Amino acid sequence: MKILISVYLLLGAALCQFFSAYFYAKGRISYRKAFSFLLLCLSVYLFGSLMIINSDNLQEMIFWNQIQYLGLPFISVLWLVVALIYTRTIYTLKNRTALLLFVVPVITFFIRLTNPWHHLFYTSFEATQAFGINTMLMERGFWYYVNISYTILCLLLTIVIYLLGYLKNRAGDTRNHFVITFFASLFTLIGIMLLLFTLDDQGIDYTALIIPVSLLTISYGIIKHDFLEIRTLARDTIFENNIAGMVILGPGGRIIDFNKAARDFFGKLNISLDNYPLERILDRELELLEIFKSKGDADYAVVINGEKHIFEIDTVLLGNNQDGNMKMLKSIRDVTEERKIREELKVLATTDSLSGLCNRTEFVSLAQRELARAKKHNGELSLLMMDLDSFKHINDTYGHMAGDVVIREIGNLIKSSFRKTNIVGRLGGDEFAVLLKNTSLPEAKKAAEQFRTTVAETKVIIGEQEIGLTISIGAAAKSENDDSSSIEDILRKADDALYEAKAKGRNCVVIWDDGMEDAATAIDESLPV
Repeated sequence: MKILISVYLLLGAALCQFFSAYFYAKGRISYRKAFSFLLLCLSVYLFGSLMIINSDNLQEMIFWNQIQYLGLPFISVLWLVVALIYTRTIYTLKNRTALLLFVVPVITFFIRLTNPWHHLFYTSFEATQAFGINTMLMERGFWYYVNISYTILCLLLTIVIYLLGYLKNRAGDTRNHFVITFFASLFTLIGIMLLLFTLDDQGIDYTALIIPVSLLTISYGIIKHDFLEIRTLARDTIFENNIAGMVILGPGGRIIDFNKAARDFFGKLNISLDNYPLERILDRELELLEIFKSKGDADYAVVINGEKHIFEIDTVLLGNNQDGNMKMLKSIRDVTEERKIREELKVLATTDSLSGLCNRTEFVSLAQRELARAKKHNGELSLLMMDLDSFKHINDTYGHMAGDVVIREIGNLIKSSFRKTNIVGRLGGDEFAVLLKNTSLPEAKKAAEQFRTTVAETKVIIGEQEIGLTISIGAAAKSENDDSSSIEDILRKADDALYEAKAKGRNCVVIWDDGMEDAATAIDESLPV
C-alpha cells in the first residue's frame, strides 16, 4: 500500500511540475500565470506528502510538513483566481484585489514557518500509522481553523463561479469546460472536508490523495477539449497580445473586456478602463464617445506627447440585436505612420520629382475633374501651355545638371506666381501647363503675360555663369457653347497657340482662336495620305 501511494503521489507531483512549466511557457496573461503557480504549489504540497509517508521519524515528518506549507496556503486562493479570470468574472488581478485575496495565505505562510515559537498553527505533533503508512497526528491551533475556513470559502466560491459560468454559457464546448473545472474543484473541497471532519485520529491527509484526481480531471479536459491550450492560445494570439487595441462593449455601452493595447491607448489619454458605461469613462472625450457608441468605423485624431496621431477605430457587431444582447468589438489601430507612407507614395506617384509640380498623368486627371465641374456649374476655365525657349541650347552649353536647375527654378516660379487653387504640372521635358479655375481667356492672357515677364527677369546662376530665361506661352479656354469638349481638346488648342508663339519669335503669349484651327486643318489636308 505504501509503495502504491508513494508512486501515486510521485506521479501527481511530477505531473504538476510538468504542467506548471508548460503553461507558464505558453502564455503571458494572468490566467495562465495563476494556473501555472497553482500547479507549482500543488507539486510542492504533494511532494511533501510523499516524503512524510516515507519518513523514519517524527522530526523528518515535521520538516516535510513545513515544506508543504511553502505552497499549501496559496492553493485554494490561486484556484479561485483561476476561476475568476477564466470565467471573465474579473479581467485582470488588480493590486487591491490581490492584497485582499492573498492576505490570509501570506499570514498563514509566516505563522506556519514560525510555529515553534508560538504554536498558533499546530500545538503538538505525534507520529502514527494507518493502513501500514506513516502518518502524523497534529493538534490544531487557532490559526489552523482560520486558514482552513478561508480555504473552504475560496473553494466554495470557485465552485459557485464555475456553476454560474455553466448556467450562463450556451456553447456546448464552453459548458463542458466549466463542468470539468467544477468537479475538479469539488473533489478538492471533499478532500478538505474529510480531513477536517472524519477519521481525524488516523492522521490521513485525504486532500493529498484527492488532489491528483482533480489534476487528472483537468488533464482530461486538456486532452479531450484542449480548452486550456486552444481557448487561451486563441485569446493570447488574437485578443490579448494583438497590437491593435480591442474593447468589447456589452448592452448599454458597458465595457466588458479589453486587451493590453487598448489599456495602453486609453492610458495615453489619461483614461482608466473599467466595467462602467461609456458615458462615465469618456465623459471628457465627447468625440471618442460618439465613435464608440456608433456602429460604424471612424478615424480619431489626437495629439499625444506633442505629436498628432491618427487611429482607425473599426467596429464588429457580435450577437443578435433582436434579443437585446448585442455586443460590439471595437478595434483601435494607430495608422499614423501608415498614413504618412501612403501620402508619401501618393506624392511619388503623382508629382514630378524635379519640378515639384504634378506629373502629366496627375495633371490630366485633375484637369478632367475640374473641367467636368466647370461644365456642371457653367463656370469658366482656361489653360496655359508653356515651353522654355532655347532649353536644348542650355543643356548643350552648360550640361544637363544646369538644365535640371533651370527646370527646378521654373517649377518654383510657377508655384509662387499662380494661385494655389489652380492646377500646375510638368508635362514632360521643358513643357509646363497651368489650369486656371474660374478664369476667362482674357484674364488667362493677362496672367500669362505677368508670368512671362517674371521669367524674363529671372537669372539662374550656374557656377560663375548667369543664364537668362524666356518662355513662350499658348492659352486656350473651355468653349462656352460646346459641352462635348474634353481636356485633351483644350490641351491641343493651347498647344497650337504655343506653336504659334514659337513661330512668332518666342518669349510671347498667344491665345487660341478659330483661325488656328482652320490653319491646322489646311495643313493636315495638304499632307500626303
